[in-house]
Amino acid sequence: MRILKAVVHVMDKDSGNVVVSHKAVDPSDVVMEEYLQKVIEKLMKTEYTETNLDDCQIVKQLVDHPDDFIDNSAQISLDFFNAIKGATKINGGDLLFFRAQNDDLVELTGMVKLDYTAKYLHSIEYDDDTLVNTIIQNKTILPAPVQTVKDGFLVMGDTIRVQSKKYDNNGEDWTFAQNVLKMPVVKKVSDEIKVIEKTVKETAKKYTEADVLTVPETHKAVYESIKKDESIDSDHVAETVFQNNPEAKIAFKEKLKERGVSETVRVPNAPIFEKKYQKQKIKLGNGIEMTVPVDVLKNKDVVEFRTNPDGTMSVIVKNVERD
Repeated sequence: MRILKAVVHVMDKDSGNVVVSHKAVDPSDVVMEEYLQKVIEKLMKTEYTETNLDDCQIVKQLVDHPDDFIDNSAQISLDFFNAIKGATKINGGDLLFFRAQNDDLVELTGMVKLDYTAKYLHSIEYDDDTLVNTIIQNKTILPAPVQTVKDGFLVMGDTIRVQSKKYDNNGEDWTFAQNVLKMPVVKKVSDEIKVIEKTVKETAKKYTEADVLTVPETHKAVYESIKKDESIDSDHVAETVFQNNPEAKIAFKEKLKERGVSETVRVPNAPIFEKKYQKQKIKLGNGIEMTVPVDVLKNKDVVEFRTNPDGTMSVIVKNVERD
C-alpha cells in the first residue's frame, strides 16, 4: 500500500467546531501508512454495499478532481458535521480521506470516519512549584485500526464500496450514505437474508406439517448459493427447503417478490457470508445447542433428525470419534 495523498479533518461535536486541514499529511509517514492500510483492510472485511460511481456525484467529484482533493474533502466534512451536529446519538470523529495505490498498482480513493472514544490518562501537573500526578479523561482518542469501520467508502474503478451504519436521529433513520453523500438506497445482503428467512418460516407454517428445520435448511441453501455464484438464488432456496412441495415453492417466491426481494440477490462481499453460513447453530428445546457444518447437515450418517410419535423431534449424532 502506498499513500498518494491523505488528509484528516476534525469534527469535534463537544466544542462545536470543524477543523479542516489545509495540507495533506506527509505521504512517507510510516505510522499513517500502516494505520491506513489496516483501516482499508478492515473496511473491506465489513458488510459493504456497492454503488456505481456515476450514481454519487459527491464522491465522483472527489475521485475525478485529484488536484482539488483537499478542498472537496473539506466540503464533505463540513456537510457531514452540519448533518450530525444536532444528533445526540451520532458521535463526532475524524474523517480520514485518502488516495492510495495497492500492491497491484490499483488506485483507491476513500474515506473512513474515525469515531472518538473516551480513555483515561495520567497527567503530570504543577500546583505552584509542587508536582502533582493526576488522572484525566481524553474524549478524542481515535480507534485502533482493527476496530470495525461504521462509516466509510472505498472507490475502485467505477464502483463505490460503502459501509454506512443506520442511526436513530430524533426518531428518523439516518445514514451517512443517504444523508451526506446522497447515494441511492441499496439494501444490505443481511437485510435481504432476514426477509428470506422470515418468508421461509411463514410459508413452512402454512404449507408444511413441520418447520423445525426450516432455518438450518435456509442457511444451507444460502451458503451453497453464495459459494457457487456469489449470489442468493431464490429458486435454489425454494428447492432446498420445500423440495417436493410445489405449492409451497410458488407461494414462497410470490411472497418474496411482494416484499421486494429479487430472484437473484448479488453478494458483493461473498467471503464474509460464506464464513458466516458454513456452520449452522441448532438450538434444541431443552437448551442444548449444536454447531453443525452445513455440508453434513443432511448426511444421516453424521446427524439424523427423527420425528417422534408425540410430534417432538430427536436429534441423533452418529460416528463420533473420541480424541
